Formats: sequence, C-alpha cells, structure tokens
Amino acid sequence: MRPTFPLLAAAVVAAGACKEPPPRAKLSETIPNIPVPPEAQVLSSSGGADALQIRFRSELQPDQVAAYYRQILSRAPWKLVSDTRTEDGAYALYAEQDGPPLWVRIRKAEGTAGSFVDLAGAKVSSTERKP
Repeated sequence: MRPTFPLLAAAVVAAGACKEPPPRAKLSETIPNIPVPPEAQVLSSSGGADALQIRFRSELQPDQVAAYYRQILSRAPWKLVSDTRTEDGAYALYAEQDGPPLWVRIRKAEGTAGSFVDLAGAKVSSTERKP
C-alpha cells in the first residue's frame, strides 16, 4: 500500500463529513398558520426541502385535541377536507387554505398522559395555489 492512500481515504471521508446538510423548508413556507395544540409542548421536528413535520405532546386526550382541530380547521382561512380514524385509533385530519395544506395526526401518548400531535405541511408552488 502506498503511503498516500490512507491520506486520500481520510480526505474523502472528511470531505463527506463537511458537506452542508440538505436545505430544510421554512416554517413560513410549509405551515404559516400553525394551529398549535392546546396545552402542548414541542417534542421534535423533521423535514426536507419541501415539507416539515412538528410533533407536539398535549396534556389533553386525543378526542379533545381532535375537537379543537375540527373547530379551528372548519373556519377561515382553513377548509377541513378530511376527518378520519385510522386502524390504530388515531385521528387523521387534512385541511386546505389559500397556501400550504395541513395534515394533522392525533394519537394517545404511550406511557404518559395526553396525546401526541403531528402537524405536517408542504410547500406549494404559485401554480398550485387556489385563485
């Protein structure tokens, strides 16, 4: 083995580690009218270039949180498009507005009181926006 190979390999690994993280969508682009759940704290957020998801834990039970979102998403600027229960008992709501849509998933918090609430939004291009 030539002595330059370990140096080259180390340089390649270091260059890969120095890459900037991929761009992440801004909250203002994906969930600009964020309806935060009542009595909630942020647990985590994740996303990519075109979408974001924020997880909250609310002190309220899932049915109470679902009622809150039904009320919020049934009035302007929102339009509640879908309100279903999943096979595992979670509430899944989908709402639209003149801008990014919103996906809401509410489920019983495992091992603690209250609920987990996932809010997800995605960028929309100007051609996708409603008139």
